[in-house]
Amino acid sequence: MAGAGVGRFVLLLRGINVGGHRRVPMADLRRVLSGLGLSDVQTYIQSGNAVFSSDRGEAELLPVIFTALQTEFGFPVAITLRTAAEFQALSSPYAAGKQTHVAFLSHTPEPERVAALQSQDFAPDLWTLIGRDLHLHYPNGTQAARLTHALIERVLNASATVRNWQTVEALTARIR
Repeated sequence: MAGAGVGRFVLLLRGINVGGHRRVPMADLRRVLSGLGLSDVQTYIQSGNAVFSSDRGEAELLPVIFTALQTEFGFPVAITLRTAAEFQALSSPYAAGKQTHVAFLSHTPEPERVAALQSQDFAPDLWTLIGRDLHLHYPNGTQAARLTHALIERVLNASATVRNWQTVEALTARIR
């Protein structure tokens, strides 16, 4: 159990272990994170999800983790960090299921960027921005999505990593 001043975090890596490229074995990820003094490190599936405890805050952790991963694996890895409280507060406005996802953004987008996204028609895809998390519903699946990952990043001018709702629930269970 985390002590006073120690918090739980969820770390999400973007674009790793896809098609045999940008390999980041989860055992190595756990070793790197533990080597940074992070405790209770757990990983979940191969897409780059980790949960850990630390007495440092997000602003301090992000550059330290980014640098350690780049040094270890030889390429930059975009990372997103959320506190346990932020992750546990996630509540999808859409029914849980295979078609529900969350795009975890690097920062809260500027209002004019959100307006630019609102001005476009992505039907039947649905989206709702809550803080710095873009909740997505793809009724025809991600392969047929009109609101793509690349478009989200370009229009909102934010790095994003997407997880399905099943992964969100599994990570939430691990931070308790």
